[in-house]
Formats: sequence, structure tokens, C-alpha cells
Amino acid sequence: MSGCATVTDLGVVRDVLTAVDCNTKSFARLGYESLTASGSPFQTALTVLLTIYVAVIGYRLLFGNGARLSDGPGIALKIGAVLALVSSWSLFQTLVFDMAERTPMEIAALISAPMRGPALAADPVGGLQAAYDQLSETATAFAHPPKSIPDSAQASYAAASQALSLSANALFVASAGLIAVITIAIGLLTATGPLFIALFLFFETRGFFVGWVRALAASAFGLLSAWSLTVLMLHAVQPWLDALSDVGANGLADAHTGITAAIIVLVFCASQFGLLLAGIAIARGFRLPAARRTATGQTAAPYAATMALPLDMISRPARLAEQLARHDGPSVTADRAGLIAANLATAGRGPSVTAAAASGHIGDLYRRPAVSRTARRG
Repeated sequence: MSGCATVTDLGVVRDVLTAVDCNTKSFARLGYESLTASGSPFQTALTVLLTIYVAVIGYRLLFGNGARLSDGPGIALKIGAVLALVSSWSLFQTLVFDMAERTPMEIAALISAPMRGPALAADPVGGLQAAYDQLSETATAFAHPPKSIPDSAQASYAAASQALSLSANALFVASAGLIAVITIAIGLLTATGPLFIALFLFFETRGFFVGWVRALAASAFGLLSAWSLTVLMLHAVQPWLDALSDVGANGLADAHTGITAAIIVLVFCASQFGLLLAGIAIARGFRLPAARRTATGQTAAPYAATMALPLDMISRPARLAEQLARHDGPSVTADRAGLIAANLATAGRGPSVTAAAASGHIGDLYRRPAVSRTARRG
């Protein structure tokens, strides 16, 4: 990581992005290698977890407690995937780090290709540096206007200077700063990835793995939106920055042009954080399948929600009782009504009783008959 500690004079935006990118990649690789090194506590814990996992599956296969021989290929595939991801950095880098850090940049470059041209958007990093320098220099120039300018114009230049200074800082925070923070988050999630992959083995700890994947997905979407909006912002603010470089008779650009350019930058900066929240909401939609569909297309009963994986299956007697209840449930009411009607008919209560029982109004048989007052007197 010492090879990344270089100081250049290319500008604050370039220096920050270069330093963060280089150090984050080194940190992710070294953290992964230290965690998965032979003899590390993590390797010992992983061996214990795999032993427990295989022992539980063997116990269930031996006593018929939910596991089936047909689940063997899926179990072997899951164990093989976990071992491959926690033992090979090249595979883990391709499937995790590159997927979360490089893929969003390539997609952003692809969808923003129509906006690129002989302007700031052609080189996003260089364009950010140029835009930041232009806004900062113009804000400094507006802060010290010539004495010959009227007081009303000096007030306008002072307001434009504050707006441009705020927009320059917001541009750095919402573009280079946000991209740097997301890149660091991806590096940390990559370095600690083997821990969450090992927790995928058991149903009780699988939620940690799901949360880790969601965090990676949110970071990847944030990186995609950050680079895409950066290119769009540079394309939109290019004419206003060119106007700020044109000075008038007093040696300064128009103050209203500076205020407009600052507002455009601030709007795009607010959009960056809005899309970051949208990426978090989208990533929360990731879920592992927890229920198996029945042949009729309906979701199985609550106990069947854990049947998707071997360690989560219910026992065979419980499954048999559940299937009988599901298939025979609709006919239980009709069979019970028919049985009651047959018994009452056998007791000699007449066809009206049988009809009432068959129609389901069994409660009418137990009501007291209505007797009028005349009948009582007689």
C-alpha cells in the first residue's frame, strides 16, 4: 500500500480519486488474504462450521429427518461455492470486487457515451477537475471586484462569489467525495466478504449474507449513478463555464451567469444523493427464495416455507399431515354435514330434518318451536 502514497500537483479531484482507488484495491486484497490465510482463526472457524454442517446433514439422512438423497448435488454445489470463494482471491476479485467497482463504471461509460464529445464530459475525472478549478477561480475573482464598479454591481458579485464557492465545494463532495466514499465501502465489504459467505451455510445466519449482498448492490448502484450524473452535469454546465471564462470590460464575467452556473451544479449535486437513496431502496429488494411453490401454484403452508434447503426441511410425518390437510380440507365440511344428516334420518326425525342437515343449517334443528298464545290457552 506504500506504493500508492504519492503526491502530485494534478489537482485535488484527481489526487483524491487516484489515492482512494489505489489504496482501496490494495486494502481489499490484503484484507482478504490475511483473513483467508492458512492457520488464521477464520480458517479454523470455517472448518468447524463445515464439519457441523456435514454432520447435521448426515444425521438427517440417517434418520430420515427431512434431508433427501436427491438434495446431495445442491449441498455439494453450495459447499464447493463457499470453499472456492474463500480460497481464491482471483475468483473473489472477479465476482465481487470487479462486479461492484468496475462494472458500474463501464455501464456508466456506455449509457453516457452520447453525452461525451470534445468537452469536459469526454474525460469525467479531468472534466471534474477543470470545473472545480473554474468555479473556485471565478468565486475568488468575484470576491474582489474592481473599486470602479458601482455598489449595486459589487453586491451582485459578492452574492455570485458565495454561490460559486458553495457550488465548488458541493461539486467536490457530491462527485469526487461521494465516489471515494462508495469505493472505500466496496473495498471494506470485499475485505470482509469471506465472513459473510461462510454465514450463508446455515439458515439462522443467512440474513447476514443477504445484508452483505444488499450493501454491495447499493454501493454498485451508487457508483453507477454518481458517474452517470457526473457526465450529465459536465455536459449541462459546459456552456456556463465557458461563459464564465469570458471576461468583460471590467475584467470579470457576468455575475448572473455565475449564479446560474452555481445553481445548475447544486441541482445535480442534490440529485446525486437522491439517486444514492434510490439505490439503497432498490438493493433492499434482494431476497433469497424462502418458500417452495406447490403444484397448484399456491404457496405452501408456513412449515413448507423452510423446505427449499436441506437443513430447513420439516420431518416426513409433519409433511404428510400437512399434505393431507391441504388436499382433504375442502371436503371435510361437506362430509361432516352429510354424516350428521344420515344420523338424524336414521333416528327418525323425518325428511325435513335430513334436508336441513344437508343444507348446513344444523342449528335450526335445536330451536324451540314457536307456540302462539291461543295454543297455550287451549
